[in-house]
Amino acid sequence: MIGLAATIAYFFILVGGAMEESLSLMFDPMMVSIYWDSPAGSTLIANVIGYCLVIIASFTLGSDRAFSLWPFSRLALMVASLGIASLIYSFSFTGHATEQAWYYQIIFFTHILIAAWWLGLLFPLWLVARKSTHQESNRILERFGELAAVAVLILIICGAWMSYVLTGWQDLFSSDYGFWLLVKLALVVVILVMTAYHKLHLVPLILKRGNTFLIQKSILMEKMIASSILVVTAIFTTFVGPPMH
Repeated sequence: MIGLAATIAYFFILVGGAMEESLSLMFDPMMVSIYWDSPAGSTLIANVIGYCLVIIASFTLGSDRAFSLWPFSRLALMVASLGIASLIYSFSFTGHATEQAWYYQIIFFTHILIAAWWLGLLFPLWLVARKSTHQESNRILERFGELAAVAVLILIICGAWMSYVLTGWQDLFSSDYGFWLLVKLALVVVILVMTAYHKLHLVPLILKRGNTFLIQKSILMEKMIASSILVVTAIFTTFVGPPMH
């Protein structure tokens, strides 16, 4: 619901930014019409559809198993998947991805999907560690570690390839884009080290010590770093461009 409100607000902020006068001009009919027919309008439509489908799936299509680890029906999963696809598709209307070939788009979408899956699961995993039994926490976190090992490898390969296409790995130390890209890379390295530490040390420690306090604390720290990665990504994809473009 926050995402839905934010994407609508962002559209009108773009309109107001073009006028550069008063807040009331954010809703100027002529400028709204112009932006509606632009990539910004297409992005808005895709995002609104995506968020609405996810909201419908979450609030109206779930099953009655309120205390189940997975309380959603198959229909809810299908509708939510369509919503997620629409949200990812919205990225194709803006940024440097619009200039690239179809195979870049597929790799780009894969990168976004895996990043969203990984970073979005951190808070639910914290809830699992906090609310579930030690045995169940250990089992779920171990399973996540197995899936994340493959997913993160794909994520890194996709990210490295896209950064090479956009920058040729040139001027990384002399351009604003390169600087923020390196900052993001440093944060990714930190979160990868934390993930390995979880998998190899903290998760097995749950059963040995009989508590999940350390893993809960570490997952929250990982969530903070993940949020920093998203902020840095927003900065260098919005305010600066690759030196080759």
